[in-house]
Amino acid sequence: MRSVRGVIVFFVAATAWAQDAPVTPETPAPTPATPPAPAKATSYPAFDAGLDVEFYAEQNVFCAYRDNPAYFSLFDKTFVAGDVGGDLSFGGFSYAKNGGSPSPGPTEPEDKAGLDISYTAGLGGRALGAYRQDFWVLGGAFDFNRTSASFGYNGAAITVDPFFASDDGWSDVDLVGQRYGITAAGAAEFAPHVVGGSFSFKPEKLEGSYDFEFLPPVGEEGTHRVEEVWGRREVKEYVIRGGYAFRPDEDYDAGGAMGFRILRSTIDWRDETTEEFPENVTSKGSKGSLTLEGKAITVDGSGRYYLLDNLRVGGAVALEFIPGTNIDWRGERWDLVGPFGEWDTDDYRLAKCDERHYRFGGGLAFYPDERTTLALDYSYARVSLSADAYNEDSSEVDGLAFAAYHTYTRLGAERWFTDNLGAKVGWEQDLFSYPRNVFLGGIAYKFDDDWFINYDYHGGHLTINNLSLFVPYGDVIKPASHRFTVTWYL
Repeated sequence: MRSVRGVIVFFVAATAWAQDAPVTPETPAPTPATPPAPAKATSYPAFDAGLDVEFYAEQNVFCAYRDNPAYFSLFDKTFVAGDVGGDLSFGGFSYAKNGGSPSPGPTEPEDKAGLDISYTAGLGGRALGAYRQDFWVLGGAFDFNRTSASFGYNGAAITVDPFFASDDGWSDVDLVGQRYGITAAGAAEFAPHVVGGSFSFKPEKLEGSYDFEFLPPVGEEGTHRVEEVWGRREVKEYVIRGGYAFRPDEDYDAGGAMGFRILRSTIDWRDETTEEFPENVTSKGSKGSLTLEGKAITVDGSGRYYLLDNLRVGGAVALEFIPGTNIDWRGERWDLVGPFGEWDTDDYRLAKCDERHYRFGGGLAFYPDERTTLALDYSYARVSLSADAYNEDSSEVDGLAFAAYHTYTRLGAERWFTDNLGAKVGWEQDLFSYPRNVFLGGIAYKFDDDWFINYDYHGGHLTINNLSLFVPYGDVIKPASHRFTVTWYL
């Protein structure tokens, strides 16, 4: 990361030397044969503020280590940083008629009713820190994100056809998604060589439920009916990476990393309806569980090079192979009347899949002056999946193949108006996202050499450009993000 302090120290030292050096008019300083080359734009950080945006030619040290742990050595000082934010949207709505409550209980449709709705969209925080000592640096990161929504109603029937209909009674819908990640990383420099390693654990859970209960009005006989629908998806990821980087000078760097991922995903669901009549009880429904297990090999490489004094090029490649993912199914179905009925179970391998992911990209960073950066990225991504599907007798019934590719564009500009205040703006375009065009921006302020604060905005969108059997929902549903980051250099 380029430092403002470096330029300040240079000019202070140069001024002090000029004041103290002896003057010898008899020996004038020789005139250089050629004019000096313009200074390279290394005085101000370019796209380093914030934790998410990275350009191929302008490495963001706050996230570069995710692909190559050797880049953890780019943290040249001990520091801690934290950010909080996300969509920052939360709220609710409530309604009551004659003192009604949205809680479960006897229904009095002509008398009482209660409604409650609440939501929290994409709210979370992250922390990142590094301890630097001589030629080595150690540290890690932690992040957490939570999204929730709930709907509760008890009262007369609601009908908003064709979207929603409900009988008299109590209805409740709850959706909760949460994700966190823990990463430990370290690197050591043996100039011009750097080596590093990292380990991360990233679990995620998305759970939803729908419950309906009808109770006859107080003092009246009737059917007591209960409906329940519940589902949950969990993804767990363990990643080990080792990386190497070659940095002979400030004009050139290249590196690569290999990783091993252990992936596990489960999808569980249940659907049940129970009715109580005066003479008997009926229950029918089903439940099931899908289990996916896979192991992946990842290969990442990147590099940057100064072509001219104000132009730098960069490129990267990312490959991932997930062979032999097993998908196992276990399910139950029942239709019971009183003590008798039907009950069936299934337990077999549903499919075996292979995934292959490829991404190639290149970019330019242009510096009109030492305070301004203009950056362009263009990349190509491809994913291919193949599967052999089986029936309950373990016989192969289908051979499936799927492939998709797309290009991805990112533009950005950053300007430091003063030594302490900078701003950036950017634009992304992705064929596999909605909306297709997304904007980003931010403001950075440096209080002194020890404290740095940044605000980042990134537009919300839905995307399937990371399509995978193990893709986290957080990589598909991305609410608009407002993040406030504070960095403290010790």
